[in-house]
Amino acid sequence: MLTIYHSNRLDILKDLLIALIKRQPLSNPLQDEQILVQSPGMAQWLRLQLAEELGVAAAINFPLPASFLWEMYIHILPHVPKRSAFNKETMTWKIMVLVKQMLNQDNFAPLKNYLTEDDDDLKSYQLAGKIADIFDQYLVYRPDWILKWEQDDGLDAIPHKQLWQPELWRALVAKTAELNQPHWHRANMHQQFNEKITRGKSVHTLPKRFFVFGISALPPHFIESLHTLSQQTDVHLMITNPCRYFWGDIKDPKYLAKMKSRHFLLNNDQRSERKEPFYKTSSISGDDCTNPLLASMGKLGRDYLYQIHDLDAVDIDAFADIPRTTLLKHIQADILDLADSSSNTPKPEIKKNDTSFRIHNCHSPIREVEVLHDQLLAIFAKHQDITPKDIVIMLPNVDAYSPWIQTVFGSIPKQDPRYIPFSISDNSVRTEHPLLTGVLKLLNIDNSRCTAPELLDLLDIPALQRRFKLNQNDLETLRQWVNDTGIRWGINSHQQSRFDLPIMSINTWQFGLRRMLLGYAMPESSGIHAGILPFDGVQGLNACLCGQLADFLEQIEQLSTSLNQEYSIDEWTRYVNNLLEQFFLPNKSDEYPLKIIHDAMEHLHEQLHDADHQQPLTKSIIVSYLTERIIQRQNSKRFLAGQVNFCTLMPMRSIPFKIVCLLGMNDGAYPRSIDIAGFDLIAQNSRRGDRSRRDDDRYLFLEALLSAQQQFYISYVGKSIIDSSPRAPSVLVTELLNYCQQGFIGQKDPDTPLAEQLITEHPLQAFSPSVFASKSKKENDISLFSYAREWLPAARRKGQRPPPFIVSPLKATNIPDSIEISELIRFFRNTSKYFCNHRLKVFFDDNEKVLAENESFELDGLTQYSLKQELLEALILDQPSTQVLALRQASGYLPHGAFGEVIVDEQVKALTSMSNHIRDLTTSETLEEDIEIGLNIGDIHLCGWLKQLYSGGLIRYRPSPIKGKDIITTWIEHLCYCATRPSRSTRLIGLDHKKRTYQQRTFNNLPADKAIDYLDALMSVYKEGLTYPQPLFPETALALLNSTGDDEQAVKRARLCFEGNPHGSGNFAEGDDPYISRIYPSFDSSYQTIRELSIDVLNPALSHSKAGGSS
Repeated sequence: MLTIYHSNRLDILKDLLIALIKRQPLSNPLQDEQILVQSPGMAQWLRLQLAEELGVAAAINFPLPASFLWEMYIHILPHVPKRSAFNKETMTWKIMVLVKQMLNQDNFAPLKNYLTEDDDDLKSYQLAGKIADIFDQYLVYRPDWILKWEQDDGLDAIPHKQLWQPELWRALVAKTAELNQPHWHRANMHQQFNEKITRGKSVHTLPKRFFVFGISALPPHFIESLHTLSQQTDVHLMITNPCRYFWGDIKDPKYLAKMKSRHFLLNNDQRSERKEPFYKTSSISGDDCTNPLLASMGKLGRDYLYQIHDLDAVDIDAFADIPRTTLLKHIQADILDLADSSSNTPKPEIKKNDTSFRIHNCHSPIREVEVLHDQLLAIFAKHQDITPKDIVIMLPNVDAYSPWIQTVFGSIPKQDPRYIPFSISDNSVRTEHPLLTGVLKLLNIDNSRCTAPELLDLLDIPALQRRFKLNQNDLETLRQWVNDTGIRWGINSHQQSRFDLPIMSINTWQFGLRRMLLGYAMPESSGIHAGILPFDGVQGLNACLCGQLADFLEQIEQLSTSLNQEYSIDEWTRYVNNLLEQFFLPNKSDEYPLKIIHDAMEHLHEQLHDADHQQPLTKSIIVSYLTERIIQRQNSKRFLAGQVNFCTLMPMRSIPFKIVCLLGMNDGAYPRSIDIAGFDLIAQNSRRGDRSRRDDDRYLFLEALLSAQQQFYISYVGKSIIDSSPRAPSVLVTELLNYCQQGFIGQKDPDTPLAEQLITEHPLQAFSPSVFASKSKKENDISLFSYAREWLPAARRKGQRPPPFIVSPLKATNIPDSIEISELIRFFRNTSKYFCNHRLKVFFDDNEKVLAENESFELDGLTQYSLKQELLEALILDQPSTQVLALRQASGYLPHGAFGEVIVDEQVKALTSMSNHIRDLTTSETLEEDIEIGLNIGDIHLCGWLKQLYSGGLIRYRPSPIKGKDIITTWIEHLCYCATRPSRSTRLIGLDHKKRTYQQRTFNNLPADKAIDYLDALMSVYKEGLTYPQPLFPETALALLNSTGDDEQAVKRARLCFEGNPHGSGNFAEGDDPYISRIYPSFDSSYQTIRELSIDVLNPALSHSKAGGSS
């Protein structure tokens, strides 16, 4: 007998199930109860509920519908195998071979066109998989087609371009028969199974009863089989039905025109033939009784209920009235009663403190998670009866949000009162086990460019590090070496040639490794040896690390060569096992990902054996297969573990929770868009009950809405993180908002549309002052608030001038007795940095480099400057620029071939005038010996050496325009020079890029006592700079003092130098220096002290020097 239970609450169905098990126990205690469920999540929830009520939940099976029905086939039909010869995986391999054999037939022309240029068989494999998936859908949803095709019938209804499908199916059946495999598939099994059950054959093997619990939809053939089984055993079909009235024929007004052909009206005579009133009869008929939400989102459930409506069954209604106490309850009650509140007069009013349904508009996924955390804390604070296990958080894509969940929820210590226990389910195993990603990357290494970041990412995998005896410190060293040796991509020149590029070893891993190995034997200063420029970084114990890198690269090269071949499945299994052994040293945490790989290869072996596929497989097919298998494996072990659970919408569908939260409800993200194959005949000839991912998503949303007992929470990214431009939410959210807008009025502000009242717009940053301004979170107000006290200091400062970096000078301790000239110069070049580094021991420099993936085609600023420096030295010494070109290209920091030559030629032209001038000076004057400086400046001894001394004085030059830092540096050296050897001048020479000539500033000679006085003044600034950061900014000071206009114009130029041009790009702003910006964030607030110090330090240098250059 078939008994159908209808209820709008899953917990009522659960109670009915428990009552039946208690009151009517199975006569055979050794027989298990069979309860069919739609997901493991439902099974786990139901098992816990049964254990709580019954004391123990033993001898109960929770099969999925497909596996249960297959077991029934095995019991009733003869010679049914455990695994069908027509399962999707086996069909894939058979179809792959058959399609190749049939490509020259006329009907297969569309496939032949697609499979051109399929050298590695990947397109054939992927097409076969798609065809197998479509055939599998036919077996479930169009068994009548399959049976007709096997009889060479039913071809008239098939478009001409799709006639290859029945031909291919018959070939598939013939291939299966050729392999002596049973010709059982779901289409013919379904037919014969129903016939045998109807005749009462083998019914003694059937379970005495079974339950179908909480399944939202079943394929038509399964419904028919349930009905057939009910003739011989008790079948209890327990359905979560959102509406107490018949709604199998309601119409969605928005899609009525499009969907008209898909709506079927139930015949009144059929309805009257039921044994019991399946539904209460609504007093309102026709379109007027349509609930918009149920009509729009309920197609999946509507089609399901329509199909079971005419079954010969006993119907039991167990609907529970919903008190209309909150907005959420109003919505749920409207759906239950097939009502539309928009037709009510007056419209229901929603209380001011009603938070049963809220939507949160955020700028980014991480803000969604931050807001969620605050909202949950507020819920826990107000409702003591709500615990983490009463909350479920569902997302369309768990992988996309998993890092942010870990960041927000996982960063709070467990002893912190704000800690919320949580677990993440349904995320891909690849996100938790980098070893799996590593295996896939290694198997595809022959198609990889093997860029520096790619291979170093591989070395970041713990199991691979252990295999090659590396650690994180080693990896940081290797990262520095890779950058410094010019490694960009390619194992060697042979691998680069696979990409149709000229054979050049520069910038390959082999190129860099050779530099490292040669650098262990000789210094870089020895020059190019056998075409290789040594690298100085590999010294002492570092040689061992270089050897480990060489071992890794050798293994990669061997792997890359061996992958470009075809192997049998047995050979591939050994190959993958060898790869795992060769590259990974697993520990206990790696056992699970390794098992996934081994299981996948074993499963592939079984598939190929069943399909009698003996042809060798290409690497592309193996990678595609493993990628698909790994993606399909999800982490679903921690459902209902007493924590807040993050999961997709599928496993927890219909399960009641006090709080149901949906994150990521963005337009385009949900409902999901699925690409439909052009040869899918089901999509072209739809029927009621067909599977639709989009309809399923819509119904999942509706079930989530109905399963919320106290609060339904939605968040989405509704604003651009760049410019705060609006973004639309999911169309389902919009529909729900529109329903609330049209059907209800808010008491809080009757003049404001309810839809606006339901949405809380959150600021871009978690430290926005607005989220800390409200004190009403204890009153459960929806205004902005935050529990993230770590952001409170920043929130209090936002919009205000930040507190000073240092309030008062530090104690004058650790003032050195002696200081070198270079140290004094370092101080004046950046006083803020010197103070932080030497007095506070604080370093803001970002030493992590982003590794380049491509060889150089243009030079960055620093590389360009160093090239000009080398070229200038060579030109001054009258050496050929080709030497610099050779050294630069040997270092990997100059573009290959003619590109590098062009860059060098351009720089030579720019430097020629400057180098000629310097050469004339240095050749016309006598080079003198270096001078050792030893001066007592107050209580500090200034010491050091001055070099590049000529009979005419000091000569200093740099291949760039003269800047403020250069003037201060040269001024200090000039003062030391004059204090030691008076009556000498100093010349500072720079480059004028635009004119391709030189600039020169000549510092006049000074008496020794005058030079000492200036040094004493500088030393006083230095000593003050050790206790308090001095606002001396050389470039800003030079702009301020060099201005030829009035004071206002000078200030404007100085500000532009400090702050940069807000409308420009790539321009210099001295205030952007990480040290300066932290200590002196504002030019205007520090202007007076900046001016005074600029005059004290830089003005003497300018007044005792004269700018000039070539004419």
